[in-house]
Amino acid sequence: MNTKRKQLIFIICYLAYTSIYIARLNLSMSSVGLIDEKVMDAAQIGMLGSMFSVVYAIGRLLNGTLSDKYAPWIMICTGLIIAGVSNLLIGVFPPFIGILLLWGANAYAQSMLWSSVLCIVSAIYDEKTAKKKTSYIVTSVAVGNIIGIVFNTWIITKFGVRFAFIIPGGLTLVMSTLIFAATHSIKNIGVTATKKHISVLKLFKEKEIKICVLPAVFHGVIKDNISLWMAVYFVNNFGIDLKQSAYFSLFIPIVGFIGRVLYPGCYKLLNEKEHKISFLSFIICAVLSVPLCFAGISPIIASLCLSLIYTMVSMINTSMLSMMPLQYSKSGNVASVSGIMDFLTYFGAGIGSIAYGTVIKYFGYTPMFVSWIVISGISVIIMSRLLKKN
Repeated sequence: MNTKRKQLIFIICYLAYTSIYIARLNLSMSSVGLIDEKVMDAAQIGMLGSMFSVVYAIGRLLNGTLSDKYAPWIMICTGLIIAGVSNLLIGVFPPFIGILLLWGANAYAQSMLWSSVLCIVSAIYDEKTAKKKTSYIVTSVAVGNIIGIVFNTWIITKFGVRFAFIIPGGLTLVMSTLIFAATHSIKNIGVTATKKHISVLKLFKEKEIKICVLPAVFHGVIKDNISLWMAVYFVNNFGIDLKQSAYFSLFIPIVGFIGRVLYPGCYKLLNEKEHKISFLSFIICAVLSVPLCFAGISPIIASLCLSLIYTMVSMINTSMLSMMPLQYSKSGNVASVSGIMDFLTYFGAGIGSIAYGTVIKYFGYTPMFVSWIVISGISVIIMSRLLKKN
């Protein structure tokens, strides 16, 4: 395969994964409008967030294993099509139970993508180059968050809340055709594995994976609840409108994007030890969560703290969900390990979102920030044990 084709495949995979964040952040950005129009309340939005995280977590575990068996384009195209149709139907505003089920379908569909994207990168590049390319493709998460905030805010203000689901749904359907055209000839990396494939149950017994269980869960609690609650947090706490809230919210993924771009440099600086990055990032998360607990904090300081916390959990996310799985390419377990770590991450996000939805409704946002301090501290202790073992 020539270099130009590899670059084209890389770009299309990047755009495809970016597009699903537009079809994910639409809930967060439309939350204020959904509440104002009495489509649902904060507790129900929390239920949607929890539904997404739990279903996505289970889907990542199941689809991680399937992605080690089936061609990447099958998994990615199927996921994009289901996500597109689900969002289109949500835009009709069926009863809440219908929205809940469709949002769950959207979550499962999106869980089909990342492992197969990693498989494509591992298939077209050698291991060293694959790690370098992966450190770049993970920036699609932050780019997707940025575009998701800007694009969905524009859609809502221009066309109304329902189109924040209809338009992103159509976009993912378009991306499915591009993925098929570019990647349908790429085989699964399991075909060329040089070591015996490890079963999912045995992977859970791997020392490195066992130690990372709680930190993976805890960073998921923080990461995805920043995305879910950031818009309504600025509206409720500081009395600003959706458009102003978008400016503060936008700063969060922009700084997160910078963090992901800097990841390769940090990785090299810390002697290519991804767990050192996670250890230091959890420390910074705990410190930056402290100012958020005070009622008199300004929106600018709040945005800065949330942005840097998001940057740190993005660093942890890259280490655990992208860099660590690549170590298992020789046994054809890249997708499985990625699925396991993502399962743990979104399991934590699901627990957090349903709990925070209820807590926020009755007690405000301070208990959420206090919990971030506690779980970051626990993660620091666990990661320090991992560093000693290594």
